[in-house]
Amino acid sequence: MIMDVFKILALCLTAAAVCLVLRQKNPEYALFVACGSAIVITVYLLKSIWAPIETIRYKIEAYGIETEYFKTALKAVGIGYVTSFIADACRDSGQASLAGKAELAGKCAIFILCCPLMLSVLETAVGFIK
Repeated sequence: MIMDVFKILALCLTAAAVCLVLRQKNPEYALFVACGSAIVITVYLLKSIWAPIETIRYKIEAYGIETEYFKTALKAVGIGYVTSFIADACRDSGQASLAGKAELAGKCAIFILCCPLMLSVLETAVGFIK
């Protein structure tokens, strides 16, 4: 994975250089290059972390632990990554206000996703107190 990180960093640096050149002549293409390279990197990273996620999921199921918490955590991480990706694309296109709204939407989505989890923890805590 260490060498893969250097490949990803090289791709990021190359894409950034291409974007700099394109912004001077064809700014609309710079956004496509930035988004395209970000998508390629994201897909590559998702493929590389899939095996560890499956291993953790398998261990959780083997120990008989409730998988709902794990699923919620993974969904929250996914929402965070997608939100960050979209917000960065908005900033790259000069739309800082939209980037802020995308981040707010992501935070709200994570909060809504975690509400049942928080209620479950609260019920457990109240059960211990009584």
